[in-house]
Amino acid sequence: MKRLNGTDALFLSLETPSWHQHVGGLTILETEGSRFSFEALVERIEERLDFAPKFRWKLREVPGNLDRPVWVDDPNFDVRQHVRRVAVPSPGGAKETAELAGTLLGIQLDRRRPLWELWLLEGLAGGRVALLMKYHHCLLDGIAGASLATALLDLEPDPPPRTPPEADTSAGPDPSDLELLAGAARRMVGSPRRNLRFAMSLARRGVTIVDRMVRQPANRQLLQAPVTPFNGTVGPRRSLAFSSVALADVHALKQCHQVKVNDVILALVAGALRSYLLGLGQLPDAPLVSAVPVSTRAEGNTAQDNQVSSMLVSLATHLDDPVARLREIYDSSQSSKEMLQAVRARQIQSIGEVAAPVLISSVIRAAYSTNLMTRMPLRVNTLVSNVPGPPVPIYASGARVLGIYPCSIILEGMGVNTTVLSYCDRVDFGVHVDPDLVPDPWAIADAVPDALRELMKESNLGDPTPVEDPFGGTR
Repeated sequence: MKRLNGTDALFLSLETPSWHQHVGGLTILETEGSRFSFEALVERIEERLDFAPKFRWKLREVPGNLDRPVWVDDPNFDVRQHVRRVAVPSPGGAKETAELAGTLLGIQLDRRRPLWELWLLEGLAGGRVALLMKYHHCLLDGIAGASLATALLDLEPDPPPRTPPEADTSAGPDPSDLELLAGAARRMVGSPRRNLRFAMSLARRGVTIVDRMVRQPANRQLLQAPVTPFNGTVGPRRSLAFSSVALADVHALKQCHQVKVNDVILALVAGALRSYLLGLGQLPDAPLVSAVPVSTRAEGNTAQDNQVSSMLVSLATHLDDPVARLREIYDSSQSSKEMLQAVRARQIQSIGEVAAPVLISSVIRAAYSTNLMTRMPLRVNTLVSNVPGPPVPIYASGARVLGIYPCSIILEGMGVNTTVLSYCDRVDFGVHVDPDLVPDPWAIADAVPDALRELMKESNLGDPTPVEDPFGGTR
């Protein structure tokens, strides 16, 4: 049996009716001059699923959730139950497309089937279409998702047939309840030893963190993020907005200030959130703090699972000067990376490897029902994730990809998630929000190019490079 690893299982245990654990993205396609059609899309996906075998597997949960679930083959798998089509309301612009995408993202995946959906959104302005991908985070992390897209998409409009992988793509037959319970019982025999090792490793990590905080007081401030209007209990609804900047401008800022690409991305998001909160008259005096996912995947590792950690970074939103803000973000990021490396040196299993899913789920639901997670003094304001995408043009069933706007999980107590993906000469920002906490996500998305313009001006780098808008014009 292919049992979920601890991190994958944890994403399942964390899910509540309001706290969705699926991720995905919106891809805009230029169909003019291509042979793109819904039928061609379905056929292409079906023939490529050998490159993504997990998309034919479904979950088989252990009775009573006493152990991590296993993957099994879905004997009734039908790709047409997962690839669907729907029309965008007229006039098919960016906001109409985002509104429909947000509605679809607010619906949880059916756990009785393989945990993914692909929606073809038709009726976009200029005859274009969009693909909205949804998959549960227990399937893949962002890096694995990007590699999956490479397998399903093409480098040319009419590619030659691909040779299927020779490896076995089966998850195995569906075990009986008795087999699953027997496996859970065998694992329970070793639970005391695993729990003791986990507790000792956790204690060693705690000592490392305390030591780092004593030596670097700036790290303590990362655990005292201020309250904002979007830090509250999340509901089930979702909204999406997006914007883009030129990759060349991001690299120019990186070179100018001798920072990392991710620091520039964080500075643009920081500028946008600062602008949004200033518009509401609710910018805190203390800097916002963002969680930043960090891949733990070794170079060359293409396993389709989750291999990710995270660190905390100050967004320096209390600073008016955008260059000073970028520098402080860089310093905070470097300090957090050092702490992360020190903490990761104390190897520890995922809590999902140690605790039974029924226990984790019970704790999460109790915390959610009492709003405990939003009342805790240790708070994080938002999450920003940066995923490298393909540097060359790609195609979906013959149609050229114009832009890719990713979206990821909104955590409880964090009503805004910004996920960023580079593609060719552009960087696309997907702003995913709970509309009850952020009624107008476009106020944040539209402020990203403004933040770039401000930062480039103060860096004496001139005006931003125009970026093609997939819905027409430039932004």
